[in-house]
Amino acid sequence: MITEQLNYVIKKYNIEKIQNIIYGTNIPMPNAVVPTPWKTYIKFEQSEFYFFYFDEQGIKIYLRNGEGYIEIPWTDIIDFKISHISILGKMTITTKDDTYKFQINRFVVGCSWIKTNTKYLESVNYFYKK
Repeated sequence: MITEQLNYVIKKYNIEKIQNIIYGTNIPMPNAVVPTPWKTYIKFEQSEFYFFYFDEQGIKIYLRNGEGYIEIPWTDIIDFKISHISILGKMTITTKDDTYKFQINRFVVGCSWIKTNTKYLESVNYFYKK
């Protein structure tokens, strides 16, 4: 399913450098706390899944269903960090206006391209030059 969605995004946006793509999700933040006499419930934002495309110009973040994307040029990025924890990692993108936090999947069953692409992007430091 993920690979089929990736192929759709590649075709729709004419992406040529397919080794520059990794997969992940936003980190859902709490948006409500509901205390009750017995428990406190925390409600979270909805998780969204993305394909992240890195190149010399910046990062493009495509919705997994292919219905749109945002582009963040490297010139707008003040700080960029990726931490790796086993099969997951965290990516933080800080611009002058906002901070974006994502969870990066380093491995997904049936999607060997994720591991291969992650190794490639690590070898070129995700094209981040600062």
